[in-house]
Amino acid sequence: MRKYTVHIAAALILLGALIGCQRRPLEVYYTPTVRTIVKCIWKTSTQITTVLDKPTGVTLYFFRDGEFYNSFTTANVDSCEVQLEKGHYKMYLISQSPEEYWKMEFEHMTDFNQAATTLRETHVAWTRGVQDPTVENPEILYAGVAEEFDVTEQMTEEYQQHYAELRRYQEGGSEGTLEEQQLKEQVRYYTLTIPVYPHNVVSQLWITIYSGNADVLKSVRASTSGMARTFELTQNTTDTDMATQIMNEWRLTMDDATRRVGHVDGIITTFGLPGGEQPSVQRDSSLNVSALLVDDVTVADYKFEVGDKIQVLPPNPGYRALYRLIFGSVEEPAITPPDVRPPDQSSASGMDATVSDWDDGETIEIPM
Repeated sequence: MRKYTVHIAAALILLGALIGCQRRPLEVYYTPTVRTIVKCIWKTSTQITTVLDKPTGVTLYFFRDGEFYNSFTTANVDSCEVQLEKGHYKMYLISQSPEEYWKMEFEHMTDFNQAATTLRETHVAWTRGVQDPTVENPEILYAGVAEEFDVTEQMTEEYQQHYAELRRYQEGGSEGTLEEQQLKEQVRYYTLTIPVYPHNVVSQLWITIYSGNADVLKSVRASTSGMARTFELTQNTTDTDMATQIMNEWRLTMDDATRRVGHVDGIITTFGLPGGEQPSVQRDSSLNVSALLVDDVTVADYKFEVGDKIQVLPPNPGYRALYRLIFGSVEEPAITPPDVRPPDQSSASGMDATVSDWDDGETIEIPM
């Protein structure tokens, strides 16, 4: 009797296993997911389509049913593969990983609506007394937000069913056949593809100042207040907190050598204006410029009220926007520093492209 009982129990176990295999393959039972391909389109939509310089890596952040799901960093910047369970998804990505940026710090990255990057504070001796914190100029940062999408239970079952069939076929030694190609096409058909269009969240600020006696300029440095410090990655806009940015690389161009009129150009990276603002007269921002002259003693200081003088122009390729400021013209220079002479009259004068540390010297305040 005991022998028959053992046989019956074994038969029941075998029958249950067979029924289970007929109802759902083991792969489906243990991996109820859908293969999902995140496809990154590295182009910017301008009048002329420009292919962006791709980063060497990306970090993807997934949110399922309103909660943070997972994140990972990969060097596959064109096509990233993940396995996703059923649920309603949101997803965004950034170039590289937060640890690779030393001029910016990242906040609330596991909160879809609050994810942001903020410029790190820096300390520059000659900007002491400014109201807003002085910050680093941002590094290039790409970000992209996918359209929301769903993974249903039916999608997971259909994908896993065809994937299991393909695996069994390959394990049976039938690789390279027409049947295998057909099964691969079915698996691809049930694979979910999510396009993302990353774009550079960083803009440029380009300032031009026309000067009389331009040949006496030796070095120029400037600080501009009222700029955005934080960019909200998934909202595609700047936050309201403000900062002062430094511009310490300038280039001098002589426009009229006879009249000694020229202009200096400086350009930096920036998040733009705070709170997604547009230029207006209500904006309380200023540009403070200091020029060391060729006598190595005189420092001429100038203050420009920016307000609505800043223009937002179409960006240079790959950037978000171009903020443009022009003060003066060849006919009417905005500044005219004192006509000083070098200590050694025989030495040739020339403007340093990059500012170096120099003492305050003799300061001449020139209100604008």
